[in-house]
Amino acid sequence: MPTKAKQERVAFIKEKLEQTEALVLVDYRGLNANEMVEIRQRFSKEGLEFYIVKNSLARIAAKEAGVNEVVNHIAGPIGIAFGYDGSTLVFRICEEYRKKYNPRYVLRGGVYEREFFGPDQLSYYAALPSREELLATLANRLSGPMRMLAMVLQAKIRELAVVLRAIGSVKEES
Repeated sequence: MPTKAKQERVAFIKEKLEQTEALVLVDYRGLNANEMVEIRQRFSKEGLEFYIVKNSLARIAAKEAGVNEVVNHIAGPIGIAFGYDGSTLVFRICEEYRKKYNPRYVLRGGVYEREFFGPDQLSYYAALPSREELLATLANRLSGPMRMLAMVLQAKIRELAVVLRAIGSVKEES
């Protein structure tokens, strides 16, 4: 019979799995305590979460949350990095630490908007620009044609003024 603490832990993990829009499964074998503290602090600073989970509890929570693809990839020591707000930041940070602590920090797979993908696709998601970067690019691209139109209209007004001045000076001479 499961203990109350285990039931609460499963409920907690299930809640996180339901709330998250992005998550990464991480094998952290070989990292020392200082490196784990560094990773957790970085995630916390960025508004993300990183938890070490017990495999059996994580599998139960994933099944209950409807993220069945994750169940098959939970084996061995596993950490789960959670991202929120449609951000790909969780992938970027995990990829950064994968490069820094390779081969002791191994990415096993991830979920983005309820779609599971393998570790080979994590670098693709890590390379995606953030929402803010995409909005800035969109605003820049939308404002470009308007700026050009304003410059063309301003030039035409100047040309009209030059023509009117020339006509005025011709009429004054005659």
